[in-house]
Amino acid sequence: MKNKETHRGLLARNREDPAYRKRHEESYELLKLEVQMLRALERKHWSYADLARAMRTQKSAVSRDLKGGGLRTASLARVARMAEVLGLRLFSFCVPADKAGRVLPVLRRMAAA
Repeated sequence: MKNKETHRGLLARNREDPAYRKRHEESYELLKLEVQMLRALERKHWSYADLARAMRTQKSAVSRDLKGGGLRTASLARVARMAEVLGLRLFSFCVPADKAGRVLPVLRRMAAA
């Protein structure tokens, strides 16, 4: 019988690497923000062109920002403006790393309500 270790998925093996896990967790937070923006676009029945018009920018800039990982390079002011135009409010604050595990679930529950 083969060792169970050989049957584990690539993601499971990679997640054991602390550097990979950190990059994945940071990317996941940005992905969730992108999803919130895209859902707000859907609720308004807007296209990227509609959002660009409302922001007084180019459609290519909106597309760049909302494609996978694009928000990583967008300025905080730009993301806040996009949120505002979509009827959202962006809150930016820092939480001590050792408290994030307690604070983030509370914030997520509040955002979902």
